[in-house]
Parts: sequence; C-alpha cells; structure tokens
Amino acid sequence: MNLLGTHRTVTQRLRLATDRQLGAGDFFWHTWRTARDRDRPILFHPDTTSPTWDEGEMPGVSLNDIRVTAIRYAHWYRTHGVRPAAHVGVFTRDGLLGLLHHIAITSLGAVAVHCNPVMAIDTAAEYFRRTKATVLVGDADLLAGCAASWSVPDAAPDRPLLTEDIVRLDETAPLPPAPLTAFPYRHQPDDLVMISHSSGTTGRPKAPVFTHRSFFNGKRERLWTFPSLRSDRMLTALPHSHSAGISYLSMALMLGIPTLLLDGADGASTARAVNWFHPTFVLGFPLTLAEIDPTRITPEAARNIHTWNGMGDASHERHIRPLTALGTRRDGNKALAGSAYVDGLGSSEMGMVLFRQVFTPQSARFGRLIGRPIKAVQDAAVLDEQGRPLPDGEAGLLAVRTPSITPGYWDDPDLGKESVRNGYFLTGDVVRREGDGQWYHLDRTPDVIRTADGPVYSLPLEEVVLLTTQALDAAVVAVDDPEAPGAQRPAAVVLYADGPGPHDAPEELLEHCNQALAARGLAPLSALVVAPDRGGLPVGPTGKVLKRQLRTAHQDLLSRPAAEGTARRAQHLPTA
Repeated sequence: MNLLGTHRTVTQRLRLATDRQLGAGDFFWHTWRTARDRDRPILFHPDTTSPTWDEGEMPGVSLNDIRVTAIRYAHWYRTHGVRPAAHVGVFTRDGLLGLLHHIAITSLGAVAVHCNPVMAIDTAAEYFRRTKATVLVGDADLLAGCAASWSVPDAAPDRPLLTEDIVRLDETAPLPPAPLTAFPYRHQPDDLVMISHSSGTTGRPKAPVFTHRSFFNGKRERLWTFPSLRSDRMLTALPHSHSAGISYLSMALMLGIPTLLLDGADGASTARAVNWFHPTFVLGFPLTLAEIDPTRITPEAARNIHTWNGMGDASHERHIRPLTALGTRRDGNKALAGSAYVDGLGSSEMGMVLFRQVFTPQSARFGRLIGRPIKAVQDAAVLDEQGRPLPDGEAGLLAVRTPSITPGYWDDPDLGKESVRNGYFLTGDVVRREGDGQWYHLDRTPDVIRTADGPVYSLPLEEVVLLTTQALDAAVVAVDDPEAPGAQRPAAVVLYADGPGPHDAPEELLEHCNQALAARGLAPLSALVVAPDRGGLPVGPTGKVLKRQLRTAHQDLLSRPAAEGTARRAQHLPTA
C-alpha cells in the first residue's frame, strides 16, 4: 500500500475513494476538482510518425489542458445533436485524441464506441453499424474506408451517420460562448458509458458494454495499491482504444502519474520509448512485451524499471525472464536486482484483470501459472460442462462472480445469457486449480484439441515449444488426425524474430520439442511448421494469435504433401 510520497496525497485519494458518485463516466471531473496540480504536465504523447519522435524535449498535457479540450469537443458534439445515451464512434490511431474524445463523450452522458485502428476496415464498418453509432469521429483515411464499406448494398447504417475528421475537429472546435448546461452529466450507476470490442480471435468481434459502475469496479482499491510514488512514471503500450487502455489511463489521471501514451506500439518502439521516457513501469499486451529486445534498452533506462505489466492472456516464461533480468525492484527498504513482471489474466468481458501473478528473476514456477483471483473477484470456480464444481487438480471451465463483469453484449443479449452458468460468468477459458490455491491457464475453449485419446490443452504445450525453440512466438493448434476420422492432433507453428534463418531444421525442432514434452508428461506434437513471416502466424488487433485461421490453413497438414519448413512425426507421414 502506498501512503506517503505519492503524486496524490492521502487526503486526495481518500476523497476520491469515498466519493460514491465517482465512476467510469465522470472520473476526470472528480479528479480535476480534487487535484491541486492542474497545470502540471501529466500525459506525454509522441508523434511516432516522425522518425525523430524520441529526440529532444516533449511537452506534456495537463489536467487543465484536458479540461479545456474536453469542453470544446463536448460543445461540438452537442451542437451536432449528441445527447445522453447517443452512441458516438471513435476510430483513430492517435491515443491522446481518443482519450480526450472519450472524456468529452461520456461527459455528455453519451456512449463512447471505440474501435482499434488496425481492425480490418470492413469489420470496423460493420461494428459501428451494429453498435448504432450516430456520429463517428476518426482519422480521415479510416473514415473513407468505412464510407466505402457502407456503399456496398445492404451494408449501410440503418440511418444517416455523421462523420468528422478527428484532426479537423480538434483544429476548429471552439469553446462554447457560455458554460455548458447540465455538464458534466450526472450518471446513474447502470448508465452505459462505453462499448469496446473483444479481440475477435474466435470470430466476429463481440461488443461488450460497460457501465458507469461496472467499469469502475476495482479502481477504488487500486487508488491505494497502484504504483504512484512521486518517482513513478508509466509507459503504456496498450491499444488505447481497448478497454484496458482506457482503464489504465483513467488510473494514471486519478493518481497523477506522469504517463507516456505510445501509439501503434511494437517491441522496437516500446524499447525506444523506455530509453527516452525512463518509466518505472511499463504496460502492454503480451506480444508487445515479448517483442522487446532487452539489449536495445540502455543501462540508464533499464535501471529505473521496477515492474512490467502484461495483461489479457497470460504470458510465457520465454518472454518473462529476459525482462525481469532488467531493472531494480524494492522489498521494503531493500533494493533487489531485477524487475517484477505482473502477469494478469483478463478480457474485455471481465472488465479488468481478474487473476494476478508476480514473477521475479527468482521465480521457478511458470507453466502458465496465473496465480490467484484478485480481491474484486467474489468467487471463482472450475466447472464441468454441466456447471458442476470440479475438485482441485482437474481441468474445467473458468467461472467467476465479480461486479466488474460486462452486463452483456450490445447486439447479442442471448450471448450474455449463454455465458452464465449457476450464477457464474463463464470466461471462455479452461483452467486448473491446484490444492495450494494456485491457478493455471490451460486453453481457450474453442482451441482445445480433441484427440482420439481425450482433450489436449494447447497452452502448456506452447510454453514448452517456446522454451525449446527460443522462437519469438508460437501456437499449438488442432489439425485433422488421418488415422482417426473426426479426431484431431496437435501441431505447432513457430515464428522467429529474424525469420526462418539459421535455426535448427524443422525436423530437429520437432524432435527436441517432443523430447521436452515427454519429459513433462505432455502430449507430443504431430507436426511443426516454421512460419516464414508474421503472415504465417497471424495475430488480431490486440496481438493474439488467430488460431481459427491456423486451424483452417493447416487442417489437412498430416495428410497433404509436406511443404518447405514443415516437419511431421513418422507415423503421420502420408503413404505413397
């Protein structure tokens, strides 16, 4: 718990924590009224389109700057007919503009509908149509792409949708001639404030909804536990259109933490940002953190880091250990070599990270360990297909009870009902709880491999494959079993950061992986494919591997002629 020496005083945090009106829809205005450093730069946002973005000084944005901009935007929206409960789409690569529009939209009682700018344009256009956006602000090229998609017969929105270039709006939106009335809007607990799509790795991106109360659950407690000493600086490499990106930026503003928002982050740009900004903790989805080359981080910058925060899917040991070798963390008054990696399992539907595990250079237990549920989780259980609790040590469906869970999906209320079993929300994950209370993440339910000998869970196999091959990324997926019609076998696809290159031959990699899997009592791989590039191991907007695409591409892998970069176990070689 952080009490003294923090950016916000104990009194200020206590005022926020005890304010029962405070929620996701009006967090900024409560923060602005509470803060006494409203002119201090707090958000830093480099223009990463410039090749020299990490050189020289970078001006920051203060709470007062945010207030004035949010009022300008809100006036523009109200002038263009936006009223409480209206849906306003935000589609931009600019993380700072996206946040400012989010604050302005929710301050009017309207609903911010966010879309990741790397979403396929036709999918994004369908998403805004499906979520009933009446106004859409965004980058000019993204708006043009949506317009082209809507021009196809039967693809247009149900009613005319006003679009506006987000840069032009910023340049031209004036301050109102008089204070806005009924502003900021006074939310009720169940008022909808945001729609932010899921990753779309298992199909069409879902549209979970977030309310004033549900999206704020868990944040009051974190006012006391989130890193916020006056020495702390945060770098967020999360997609800022994602619910996680919005959530952590709201924490940074409430706690007064100097924060760098990095757009379109990959490992290389994140390393550059670390060297320029000298953060003490870094946030990102697992793939972004996995792509960081620790040798590209200067000793001076590395010395400041005490924590890496990975979230969404659990991270792999192969990616955690190189990062925890950097930096310095503290245990009370004692400085310890190496940083911590806080690994969190969560999803858009969960509303926040619900399981948390801290790894350090001394950690010996990995294997997709996700730790224990956080305090916001009222109950967590492992259930069978009928919704009955399973004993420790058995694999089953992850079920949770927590107020942070999405109230449902905007366009598919039946899907939300299907996700509830005996009062629990089914997250779509397969897990195992051990007798000591530790939990392990085994798979996503659509990705379980149904072999003739029973289910095989892909994530523990991926852990071994990554450690054995030292690849950048890997996925284990189901392919058809030619010896058992209707059954499947596991196959791995691996991707190296420098391409196929001078690594072991696929046959040797497969043999080494199967030896390592056998040593751990895990099922063997029937095949291994070395992807020539990222196209051979595709990922979605949040960096999650699109396993459904891999299953389609490699469905007949064990029965078709072997391609270059592919190895198969002898018993799965096709006969002449």
